[in-house]
Amino acid sequence: MVRRMRSKTTGRALRARCRAARVAVLVFVATSAPRLAAGEGAESAGGMELPSIVETCPLFRSDGGAEGSFGFGEGAFGGEQSAWRTEPVSGFSLCPRLEATRVAERPELRWAPWTARDPREPLRGVRNATAPHRKRLVRSTVILTGTAIASGAILSLLPKEETNWEEGAFDHGLSNLGRAWTELPVWDRDGAFHDWFGHPYAGAFYYNMMRSQGATVSQSFAYCVAQSVLWEYVLEAAAEQPSIQDLVSTPIMGAALGEALHRWSISILKKGRLNFGEKVLVFLLNPSYVINNGYRAPE
Repeated sequence: MVRRMRSKTTGRALRARCRAARVAVLVFVATSAPRLAAGEGAESAGGMELPSIVETCPLFRSDGGAEGSFGFGEGAFGGEQSAWRTEPVSGFSLCPRLEATRVAERPELRWAPWTARDPREPLRGVRNATAPHRKRLVRSTVILTGTAIASGAILSLLPKEETNWEEGAFDHGLSNLGRAWTELPVWDRDGAFHDWFGHPYAGAFYYNMMRSQGATVSQSFAYCVAQSVLWEYVLEAAAEQPSIQDLVSTPIMGAALGEALHRWSISILKKGRLNFGEKVLVFLLNPSYVINNGYRAPE
């Protein structure tokens, strides 16, 4: 009997507490409703749309505080409004101390794309850069033909141990040409330095003769191949049979070396005024550019 009375008393107490909690919730809602209604009324009054008021809450500070510090509003830290981009927040806000302001739209921060020119593109501001392609061809061919004739004359004066040409080879020039055009090329007996450095350097000279006049990589490579064939089957063929090594190393290795020397010399020229040592270096790296443009840097 006593247990039943105690349980009834406990149940009445619990029900009384529940009723008190319900009353407290109703009182809280009743007191908060006018403020919420006032906020909604600010959006439209008399059927007219009014500009909405937003609050800003920067999450990061860029002022005198710690760089990248985290905070709920500048007002809590006594600082000025942050220069970082802020997101507009309507209604509920974590920044009750920050006065509501009208925030102007700010462009989003974006990474600017890298706009440097592709080094493989033709040069600008050099000789014949905007001229017809045939003008580059004519100038390059005239210069290289004269250079080839001078080189052939110098080689003919060297000992045969250096060139491996037969004694009096040019006395049988026509017959040597006929043999070169009717028989396959041979593996020559020249030294490694001559085959794998001298000829690639000559190929780079051919390549950059066009490249330094605003030609593309493919145009310069095609011209390098044509000049290599011309040297092996016309000029040098009067003295010896065309060489397999030279037909490979001059155009292919020459074009690769020529493009590398082209970029290296351009990077030096773009630094500005050159001293004597830098001018000598540029001439050794890229004599074709100096012949066509002097030491003027491209655009």
